[in-house]
Order: sequence, then structure tokens, then C-alpha cells
Amino acid sequence: MFISSTLTNVLATQNSNSIDDKIVVDFYFSEPNLEKLNVDRTVITTVTIEDLSNTHDLSNPILPVKPVRILLPHGTDLKNIEVIHSEEIVLGSGFNIRAGGYVVPVSKIVNEDNKLEISTISFNSLYSYVGVYTFRGFSILNLNLHPVQYDALDGKLSYYKSMKLIIETKNSDIIKTIRNDQDDFKIIEKIVDNTDILQTYERVENQINNENYEYIIITNNYLKKSDEEYTFQDLIDFKIANGITAKIVTIEEILNNPDFEVNGVWGDANPDNPFYESEITGNIMLFDDKPARIRNFIRYAYTELGTEYILLGGDADIATSSDNIIPLRGLFANESGLPLNLPPQEEQDDIPSDVYYACLDGNFNYDCDTHFGESPDRNGVEEIDEADFYAEVYVGRCCADSDEEVSNFVMKTLNYAQSGDPYLSEIMFIGEDLGSDFYFKYGGGYKDLMEYLIPSNYNLHKLYDSDDYTWYPDDFLNELYTVQPQIINHDGHGYTNYFLKMGSPNFFDLENQKPFFVYSHSCLTGSFDNYVPWGDDYLEDDCIAEIITCEIPYGAFACVLNARYGLGSENSPEAPSGSYDESFFKALFTENIKELGRANHFSKEDNIWRINENGYRWAYYQTNLFGDPQLKIKGPNNAPNKPIIDGPRSGNIGETYDFQVSTVDSDGDDVYYWIQWFEGCPGVSWDGPYPSGEEITFNYTWENKGKHTISVQAKDGDGAVSEVTTLEINMPKQKFFTYFNDILKQFPIFYLIFNKFL
Repeated sequence: MFISSTLTNVLATQNSNSIDDKIVVDFYFSEPNLEKLNVDRTVITTVTIEDLSNTHDLSNPILPVKPVRILLPHGTDLKNIEVIHSEEIVLGSGFNIRAGGYVVPVSKIVNEDNKLEISTISFNSLYSYVGVYTFRGFSILNLNLHPVQYDALDGKLSYYKSMKLIIETKNSDIIKTIRNDQDDFKIIEKIVDNTDILQTYERVENQINNENYEYIIITNNYLKKSDEEYTFQDLIDFKIANGITAKIVTIEEILNNPDFEVNGVWGDANPDNPFYESEITGNIMLFDDKPARIRNFIRYAYTELGTEYILLGGDADIATSSDNIIPLRGLFANESGLPLNLPPQEEQDDIPSDVYYACLDGNFNYDCDTHFGESPDRNGVEEIDEADFYAEVYVGRCCADSDEEVSNFVMKTLNYAQSGDPYLSEIMFIGEDLGSDFYFKYGGGYKDLMEYLIPSNYNLHKLYDSDDYTWYPDDFLNELYTVQPQIINHDGHGYTNYFLKMGSPNFFDLENQKPFFVYSHSCLTGSFDNYVPWGDDYLEDDCIAEIITCEIPYGAFACVLNARYGLGSENSPEAPSGSYDESFFKALFTENIKELGRANHFSKEDNIWRINENGYRWAYYQTNLFGDPQLKIKGPNNAPNKPIIDGPRSGNIGETYDFQVSTVDSDGDDVYYWIQWFEGCPGVSWDGPYPSGEEITFNYTWENKGKHTISVQAKDGDGAVSEVTTLEINMPKQKFFTYFNDILKQFPIFYLIFNKFL
């Protein structure tokens, strides 16, 4: 598939001050591949196109789709979308195309009545509109092109070889502020299909603020002053020691600052707020509670302090008000046909979601009702999505409500960050018996689809239920203690207090010496408000995610678990929870995005194109990170390579010489260098960061005669250090010796004798 784009300016009205931009992007598609399958004595046809995904919307035909991200010119809004296509190519008639099926909760309650369905719905749309969302001041139009068409009446299939997308824009009443950070431009270049439009956004050189904090922990005064063995301040000190500017900000400071009130500088009712999108027409106090003010502070930190990572340092209990330290914001999603044996076949919820603290544009509640984050079909305004789906900052949560829980969390985070032992090469896939409603009865079938993402230098271990084998908790514990996996990827059942076939009390008996990271499809294990759906109640006891990251000194250093139902699919290997899971590990292993917070938000943004398909908004909201968002997943060969150093082997006292140093980090991260110019050299410290693989020149003025050994070592941002490289050099007493030595080079024997005794 080939993509080209051009930007042309045309006069839209007779008003000379109003110029609309037309963006023209051409797309070319390969011929569809048709494969016929006999399923339950019904012949169905699957349609695929190379390099394209397929839709899986409920009851609609499953067909190829091209997700498109179009950058709108700065200061403009969308006015019109037009698609011009090439001549229709008919593939034939009489085809049965499978319909997108129901989602299935990864819990023990399933519906046994689901059957394969053939779509009875025709599909002849050239495109489907997803929404215009803002990322760091850049307006991005998300839509899907549909090169394959289907007529359900006669089973006719056809396609177009090319499509010309024409986007017409208009001047916007709201012009978003662009942060003075060139890295934002680099990120947007990787996201959109028409990078030429970046010319409309003014590039401003980075400005040095009086304060700059890349990493901020938000907590309360009590937890900030913790005096346990490990504290939030220890985590901050570790970040600073590794070149990351960091600080702690308390809830009390935020609530006492009027700038973060609803009418304040960063508030949702202030039209001068650079994140403002719509007027508040209802109860203004909905936008002035503690979550709103925390979010307003994060807006300030992102804009003024250059903040990239936010750790929410506190629990969000509902049943125990004193433990509701960093309150959650519930974001609304509903799922048609969720088969829970409960009439009607629909589930809806205000899902606990820290997306609210990461995606900072708009107020998440356009119609000002009691539900935040509603889709366009819920708020009554066509094409208005209440949610913002692109993250300005990367967020993780430490659900601590005591000094001891803070200590456990920080201890495991630091232990992992400083680890460099062989367990980093171990990954475990775990699959359970899901039930007959799923496309794969066993979770191992879904996990095997992920295997292509795992690099060859990892050791992959599998623990799967099957027709011939059922594993039990002791089997898992044996694997945990012997394999000691760094990463666990799990597809199986769960509940607020049940995970990996174990109840909450079992986790307090864990004794794994190496903390792990776990990503799971399981239901409710990340319900950090401690919600239980049967009885519609909240527990006083914490959910699994909180137990394994905060309440015990063992278990996990971080996890991504679901706040509500994990979602599989009844008739396709693709499912909401599986898609986000796959995109998360795609971030880690193919996009080289190692930071947990960035990887989690990449997985969400990678699936924006299907946000209105059944189950995807639900799963987007609920996949929260319980862990340090800046913490990087380490590779098996985590430390940088042994540095290479080159330079003169001899010289004169009092002269300055250049030496070239380079190394490659196994994860591609920036590196720091430690250089000791001679044994006992004072003032040796780490210098950097420098790009991995780039040759860096250092210089030194020699003041000591004789033979010297230069020692060089490298480390990455996580503190993993390389082996030491040495270089032997010789400094004569004065320049005369160097001059005489050059003459002796004409007489090799005398040259060797002279240098031996120099």
C-alpha cells in the first residue's frame, strides 16, 4: 500500500480573512485475499488485504479496514470529508461473510447459547468517522477507510484499488497551545499519515524553565512523610541520581491553590485554559471536585514544568473514605450483548480509569450529566466524543494507604530497576480453561497468538490448561519459584479477590524473591475501588492488583489488570482485551517503548480506530497501570555493551588530547559514561546522557608523566552498568622526548629500545 499527501489552499468564502485548507491523501490497496471455510456446515468467506486489519463490530460483516490519522492544520477544525475512489472491481456474488460476534467476559459466568452468525447487514460505506482528538496541541482526525464493500442481499463483494481522501477544514474558535518541546514533533511524526501538515505548527526552541520536573509523585502529606524503610522520597532520589528531574507534590498543596479550581487558570470553566474545549452548561461543581483539581494540576505540570510521568501515590477506596486518597474518575462505557445471563443483554458502568489523569484535553463531560467519557451515541450530539484518547502524560498508580504499603511498592520498584541478573530473560504465558463460549476454549490459544512478539533472546515458558491437562495453584507457584519470570502474560478468569486460581489470602503467602510484571485479561482483578458486581457493593478488602503491588513485599513490581470485566470474543481470535494486550507487547518489543506508562498508553492509542466497536471503549478505560509509569522493562542483555575508546597512545605533558568513546545499549536507551583518566584520578562522575551508538569526544589535559591507564564504563538510565574498557597511554617528560622519538621511528631497532626504557 502506498500513501502520498499534498496540502493545497483554496478560498472558501468571499471573506479574505477566512482561508480553508484542503488536505488530499491518496491510498492504494492490494487485491483482497478470499478464503472459504466450512463452519458448522456453512460455507463462509474471510476477506483480508495485506497490511490491513479487519473490523469486528457486532453483527456487521468482518471486512478489511485502513485506519487513518490525519493531522489538521494548526488553528483549524474539520469541515468536510470526501472520499473519491477508483473503479469498482467486483469479486463475485453469493458470499457469506461472518458477522462480528458478542464479547465474552473472562469470568466464570458464560452464556452457552452463542452461535456463529452470518452478517445480514450490507456494508457500503467508504469511510467511518471516529473523531478528532488532540495530542499535545496537535489536532488529529481519526477515521477508517473501507476499500471492500458487501451487499448482504445477493452476497456481492467488491473493492477499490485506490481511494483519495479529501479533508476540508475551517478556522477554529479554539487554538490549542503547542508546548515548547521538539520531542512532541518527533512523536507526532510517527503517529499521523500526513507529516507535511507539521509545517503549519510553529516550532519553538526549547525554553529552560526555572523549574523542570520530568517525573512527579502526587500523594498526601501523611504518605509523603512516611518513615518506613522505603519511602516515596527514596524513589525520587533514585530518579534524580539517574538524571531524571523529579519531585513530590501533595494533594493538600493542590487543593489549596486557586489556579486549580474550576474557574482557575487551569480549570474547565476557564476558556483561556489551553485545554478548554466546551462550555460548562450544567452543575459546575461536577468539575471542581478532587479528581478535577488533581487533573488541573497535571495540566499545569505538563505545560509549565515539562512533566512526562505522573505516579498517583494513593488508594481510591470507596468503602473506606480515609483511604480514598487519589479518587478515581469513572468513565462511562456500555457493551451491547455482553452475555452475563442477565437481561437485558447489555452491561454499562462508570469504569475506574486513570485515563482521566493522562489525557488532558476537554472536560470529559460535554453534556454535563453525571457520566464522564460518553461516546457520541450517548450524549445526544452527533460526532461529539466526550473522551480524550491521546495522553499528554503517562500515568501509573500506587494504591497505597499506609507507610508499609508505600515501602513495599518502592522497595520492589527499586529492586527491579537495579536488577541485572539472568531472570530478566524469563517470560511466562499462562492460559486457563475459559469455557466453550470463547473462540478458543483455552486461554493458551490466545496466548500463542502473542508468541510472534517475543524476541528470541527470551526464554518463553507456558502453563496452559488443555483437554489433557489442568494446572492448579501449586503448579503455578512451582513455576514462579523455579523459573522466576520477569514477565507474566495471563488469560484466565478473575474477580476482585480471585486471580490465577487463587483467592486473595493465598497471595499473602507468596515468597518469590524476584518481583514480576503481569498483564492479564482477567475480570475485576484491577478493581481498585474494590467493587463487586453481584450485590453492587464495595469491599473493604483491596483488590488483587493492590495486594500484589503494595500489600506484600513479594508478588509484582507492577501490573496491568482490568477494573471491570475482561472481554474475549465468541467467534474470533480478535477480542478487546486481547487487542490491548497485543499492542502493549508490541510497544515493548517492536516499538522499543520500554517505559510501562508509555507502553500502556501506546496500547490504548494503537486501538483508537476501533474505539466504537463493541467492547473497545470499555477495555480502553479499564486497563490501568499499577506501577511506576517511568520504570522500564529490562531486556535479557540489559546493560550497555562494553564501551569502545580510541585516541592517541602517547603525547606531551601539558597538552590536551581528544578521545572518542561509544557504546550500544541493548534496549537502545541513552547512556552515561564514567571515565577515569588515570588510577586515582579525582572528581570521577557519570557524564551524560548520550544517544546509544553515537561516538562522543572527550578531552583531557595531561599533567602527569609516565604510563597511564584510561578506564571507561557505561550505564543506562536504569543504572545497569557495562564492563570496563581500558586504554594504555604513555606521556613523556617533555616535548623533546616526543621529537626525538619521532626521529627514531626511522630506525626501528633503536625506536623499540628507546620506548621500552622510556
